[in-house]
Amino acid sequence: MSRNLVRHGWDIAFHPQLFARQYTELKVDAIRLKRQLDPHSFRQHPKVNLLAAVMEGITEHIAADPYSSRFALRGPLRRYGRLKGLGLPDCYRLFFRPFEREERRVLLILWLGFPRKEGDRSDCYAAFTRMVSRGDLPDTWESLQAELDRA
Repeated sequence: MSRNLVRHGWDIAFHPQLFARQYTELKVDAIRLKRQLDPHSFRQHPKVNLLAAVMEGITEHIAADPYSSRFALRGPLRRYGRLKGLGLPDCYRLFFRPFEREERRVLLILWLGFPRKEGDRSDCYAAFTRMVSRGDLPDTWESLQAELDRA
């Protein structure tokens, strides 16, 4: 699950069934585009910019203070955070959850949600709420450890 990232005192891990797959797909696309495009076109490509924004969001914005009110969600999602804006394209949301225990802090990057279409069943908030309701995501330190051990 982890990509061996440590930033601002947080071990950063990627959820294997959700975000790790999305990250791998974005990275593979970026590598392919780098071979196919001239340097200027590569730097301007939306998928390359999305990957860069996601990684900057994780390592600099979220990891700097995952409990910041700008990431806060309400209701049944209150234990989770989401990144919107800060370089991320408007229709994307990056969902995460910080876990802390004794001397270890793990920032679990869960899912890159798209599209943001309020009121629509496919809206990323509605989809993420369904994931949480079904118990698809680690909810305790113990379930997080089990995920980390399986990865």
